[in-house]
Amino acid sequence: MYEIQERVRYSEVTEKGEMSLFSVVNLLQDCSTFHSHDVGMSIEVLQKKHRAWLLSAWNIELYALPKLYEKLSIGTSPHNFRGIFAYRNFWIQNEAREFYVKADSEWFSFDLEKGRPGKITEELIAPFKEREDVLHLPPLQRKIAFPESYQEGEPIPVVQDFLDTNHHMNNAKYIALAEEVIFQCTGKPAILFTEGEEKADSKREFYSIRAEYVKAYTLGDSIFPRVAIEEDRTVVAFYNQNKELCCHVEIRKNPDA
Repeated sequence: MYEIQERVRYSEVTEKGEMSLFSVVNLLQDCSTFHSHDVGMSIEVLQKKHRAWLLSAWNIELYALPKLYEKLSIGTSPHNFRGIFAYRNFWIQNEAREFYVKADSEWFSFDLEKGRPGKITEELIAPFKEREDVLHLPPLQRKIAFPESYQEGEPIPVVQDFLDTNHHMNNAKYIALAEEVIFQCTGKPAILFTEGEEKADSKREFYSIRAEYVKAYTLGDSIFPRVAIEEDRTVVAFYNQNKELCCHVEIRKNPDA
């Protein structure tokens, strides 16, 4: 288990003074990056070993959006390694240790020399020591079904600012773009918490945000979004200029209600 302490910055909030979903997901990614660095498996070390960790799926439970100035604890814990895949819990809590976010994620080990996934070796995971399933979330659901009926969104160019150190579009950017495309198509925010009395954790409303990554965008690609709106969920599919599926993002409110 690993945690970092952060504070919500002005540069991370929306016009409502709440942390953007893009910033929330980036916090989770930053936490795992710091964890890997601090145990001696930084991006630079992995590159020397011709390896990288690539994200294939997010399952995020969002209970509230942190507000400007708030102090946060962001944590992560690898809890399973299997074949080429690794699984990590993530969480964000406030000073009272109330959860804003619980998440699970699936990653795969990529062999940079061979240009394909590579089996996880003991050398790659030994520095992380004990595996701990901190959150005991349901099994991660990777596949997201896309409805037959959908709307076309406006094409979006992949610019340099979208890229990460793997020269791929930042994984959090897909979720941020899904939010924007949903708003453009519906005129309503994809994430909107209602005001009211505080509820016990088991009764609190929350959003389930799932992402399934299929093919990475790179500089110069074009993003062609499709938005499908159903009674209990909204799904965005992202295609590239070659009509190849790159990602599905699903947003669902109170999925267990």
